[in-house]
Amino acid sequence: MKKLMSLGAVALLALTLAACSDDAEEEGTNGTETAATEESGGDAPHRDITVMIAASMCDLAETVETEVEDDLSIEVTTVCGGSSDLVAQIEAGADVDILITANQSTADQITEADRGTELDMIAINELVVVVPAGNPANITGFDESMNEADLVICAPQVPCGDVSLQLAEINGITLDPVSEESAVTDVLGKITSGQGDVGLVYRTDANSAGDAVEIFDIPNAADVPNNYPLVIIDSDKADETEQAWIDAFTTGDGAQRMEDAGFSRP
Repeated sequence: MKKLMSLGAVALLALTLAACSDDAEEEGTNGTETAATEESGGDAPHRDITVMIAASMCDLAETVETEVEDDLSIEVTTVCGGSSDLVAQIEAGADVDILITANQSTADQITEADRGTELDMIAINELVVVVPAGNPANITGFDESMNEADLVICAPQVPCGDVSLQLAEINGITLDPVSEESAVTDVLGKITSGQGDVGLVYRTDANSAGDAVEIFDIPNAADVPNNYPLVIIDSDKADETEQAWIDAFTTGDGAQRMEDAGFSRP
C-alpha cells in the first residue's frame, strides 16, 4: 500500500535538506532575493503555480484559480484535459506544480517515475448514461439499446473509457461506439450538441448539463469508482503556495462546491 505524505511532511523534508547547506545558500543569496524575503517579513513570497487537472474537475479548478489569484496576488495557470494527456505533458517536461487525475494508474505513472508525491485521494466520481433531453433514440439504460444508436464514450486509455469497458464486462454487454473521445467533457459535448444519441460520462458532468440531458444510472457503477488522487510535482520544491491552493480546493467553500457538483469524498 502506497504511503501518502502530507504537504507538511514534504516541506519538512525539503527544509531539512536545505539546512544541511546553509553556508552554501548564504553565499549564493543575491540582493534581490534578500529584499523579497525582507518585504515578506522573513518568509519567501508566494509564487505563480501551474495546476493540471482532469477535465471533469475543470469548472471547480477555474473557480479556485480566481480565488487564489486574488488572495495571494499570484498567477495560477489551470490546464484541463484527459488524465493520460496531462501525464504525457508532464513526462515530456511540462512545468507543473499540482496534478489531479481521474484514476490511480495515471497518477502512479508520475509517482513511480519519481516526478511527484501523492498527497491524498480528494474525491470519488462514478459513470452514468446520458441522452439528449427527450431521449430521441429511445435508450432504455446501460444495455444493448445503446448500440442501436450513436454511442459516444471515452477512449480506452482515458479513465472514463477504462471504467466504461469494466462496467460493460461486469454487466455482460458489449459497447459499439461510433466515437471515442480523449476527455469526458468531449463526450458530453457531443450529446448536448446532438452529435450523439447516448454517452457515458461522470455523474458530475451529467449534473452540470442540467436539463439538456437525461440520466440513467449504471448497475454496479459504485463498484468501479473513479478516484481522484492529488500529486505534488517535484515535491522538493513545494511550499505554502501549493498548500493554499489545495486548501481552497478541498476545504470550506471548495469542499461544498465538490459536493454540489456530485463528487463524493473518500
